[in-house]
Amino acid sequence: MVVADLSSGRSGAVTRSWLLAGGMLVGAAAAVFYIARVPDRTVQVADVAVWVNERPISRESYEQALAAVAGDRRDGKLRPEDRQRVLDRLVDQELLIDRAIELGLHERDPQIRNQLTTAMIDFLVRQAEDDARAASESELREFHQSESFRFERNPLYRIEVEGSAIPLPDGFLLAKEIEQRLGPTAAREISGLEVGGSTTIGTPSGDLFVTLLERRGGGVASFEEARETVEAAYLRARGEAAVRDFLDAARKRSDIRVEVQP
Repeated sequence: MVVADLSSGRSGAVTRSWLLAGGMLVGAAAAVFYIARVPDRTVQVADVAVWVNERPISRESYEQALAAVAGDRRDGKLRPEDRQRVLDRLVDQELLIDRAIELGLHERDPQIRNQLTTAMIDFLVRQAEDDARAASESELREFHQSESFRFERNPLYRIEVEGSAIPLPDGFLLAKEIEQRLGPTAAREISGLEVGGSTTIGTPSGDLFVTLLERRGGGVASFEEARETVEAAYLRARGEAAVRDFLDAARKRSDIRVEVQP
C-alpha cells in the first residue's frame, strides 16, 4: 500500500517496473503487497514463511500471494521461479515500508495517510466480521428483534389517478416508483392515505385526483424470511461497531489537545 506512493515521475516508473519484474502482473503485485502488510493474527513459529526484522509473514499470507499470482496467469498455474520471486517481494515490501516509516512518509504524505486510514478501517472490519460469522441462531434472532427497523418491507400501493397524462403501469407500485412518475408530493401523500382514501395534488400541469385502492407489505419481515439479510446486516453492524469501539478506546488513551475553536 505505502510502497506505491514512495515516489513519482521516473522513480515511480522504476518502482512499477520492479513490481512487475519477472512477469508478475499488476493485479498480482497489488494482491501481494496488500496481503503481506496486513497484520497476521497470532502466528505460530511453524506457520511462519519468513521473518523480517523479527516480524513474521505467515505461510498463509505467502500461499495467498502465490494464489494471486497464479490467478493472473492464463493457465492458472505457477511457474517454477514464482515461489522464490513472490517470497522475495514479500520481504522487499517489508523493507521498503520500514524505510518509508523511518522517513516519516506516512506522516507527511496526505495520500499515504488516507490509504493507511482506509486500510486500518478495513482491517478492523474484517476482524470483526470474521468473529461475527460464528454468531449463533439466538444471537441473530436477538439482532433481528433489536434492529427490526433494518428489516422493514417496502410497502406497495395500487392507485388510481385522474387528471394525469402520465401512464402508470397496472398493479402495485413502490413509493419510489410513484415519486418518479408523479413527484415526491404525490408519493408522500399517497403513503399517508387509508385504503379507499383520496387526495388532490397540485402540479404545474394541473390537479391530480389520486385514490389509494390497495396497500400491501410494510411491517417487519420475519426472521425466517429475512435470514440472509439478517446475517449480512449483523456482519456489517459488527464491523461498524468495531471501528467505533477502537476510536473510542484510542481517544481515551491518547493525549489529544485541541488548539482551535471548532
